[in-house]
Amino acid sequence: MGVVSVGDELLAGAHPDLNGPYLAARMAEFGRRVERVIVVGDDEGHIADAVNALASTCGLVLVSGGLGPTLDDVTRHGVARSVGAPLMECPDAVEEIEGWFTRAGRVMLENNRRQALMPEGATRIPNAFGTAPGFRCEHPSGARVMTLPGPPRELQGVFGAEIEAWLSGNRPDALHRARASAAFVDLPESTFAEAAGAWLERGANPLVGVTVKDGILTTRAVATADAPDKAARMAQERIDGLVALFPERYLAERVDDLGAFVGGELRRLGVSFSLAESCTGGLVAASLTSAPGVSEVFGRSFVTYANEAKEVELGVPAEVLSEHGAVSEACARAMALGALERSGAELAVSVTGVAGPGGGSDEKPVGLVWFGIASRVPAGGEPQVDAEERRWPPLGRARVRRWAANRALAHLLRMARARGPQGAGESYPGGISPGSD
Repeated sequence: MGVVSVGDELLAGAHPDLNGPYLAARMAEFGRRVERVIVVGDDEGHIADAVNALASTCGLVLVSGGLGPTLDDVTRHGVARSVGAPLMECPDAVEEIEGWFTRAGRVMLENNRRQALMPEGATRIPNAFGTAPGFRCEHPSGARVMTLPGPPRELQGVFGAEIEAWLSGNRPDALHRARASAAFVDLPESTFAEAAGAWLERGANPLVGVTVKDGILTTRAVATADAPDKAARMAQERIDGLVALFPERYLAERVDDLGAFVGGELRRLGVSFSLAESCTGGLVAASLTSAPGVSEVFGRSFVTYANEAKEVELGVPAEVLSEHGAVSEACARAMALGALERSGAELAVSVTGVAGPGGGSDEKPVGLVWFGIASRVPAGGEPQVDAEERRWPPLGRARVRRWAANRALAHLLRMARARGPQGAGESYPGGISPGSD
């Protein structure tokens, strides 16, 4: 099969093509291999040529992008030319688009009717994630052509809601396929690959794939067998084996938002927490508040960017700042302890570092971040305080801050899980050794 990704912005380098790789990965889960991806601009003739070229050798062609309401959105015109059918207005598509605007409290404009145009005889593909319905039609060569919206969020939503069911009902062979997945936090892809070994070979069954995004490593196993229950068992057994390699870093079957997941886990476990952030400037707190109801365990956090704020808000001793500096183990420990004591929480994590692009030195380069980890001992006594140093490559301020925020979230999750439900557990096992590579 083949994919056509449409958009002048893709050719201009303004945005990378995210849809081609996504579709290739997802299609492999259904036993279909993407052999070619063609990127073309918003040109009716070029779109038609690309569809014709793929349809001549492929039984299925997916086209993404160019389904908007403006005059330069000509994908529907290019596909209609390639299949030799006139464009017709689809009444169901008009109703779908009108419904979208009604729910959004807006008035549908006349140019949005353009999005209801489809080749005569095409079947509408509903889009509950935007204003551009897709469609499915047949090429003269016999190939099926599916046209999908361009924004990755919409395309992925439509794929899950509409295309997966079609693929399941139109298998390329008599075999059955099943997939299972697992998400991990703070797990480098290279570490995962080394441990997984031969399980990642391209000819393996189950076929294992890996994606990393926003601090979450997700692995999927797709098993092929002559019976559906056998395929499901094979896929789950492979995922169970992979989880057993990194049990302390396992999150769940699937996690789309790390902050929301960690916040939800802290709430579920009933473990209260606080934060003390410097270089991340509140990123950790903001991500955690994506979890509904997290206020049950999250009362306050501290953004102490200046040294004076660290002293006044967290009680960091002036001698610590003068002797060791803000980016130091001593300061990270003091920040975490201050957040723990002044919030009354059970757990606290601090973040202080050099995000760049300036401010680094030979001793404290850009990318150096210290974390403080503090927890109350359930049986009473002095709080347990630990610290960790991480050094990331200086690949931009935003990336260093995001890496630091993700690491702080990982620390919170591990500590909360170690304490157990309602805080009745053991202290953080082994200090910060889990996942410290």
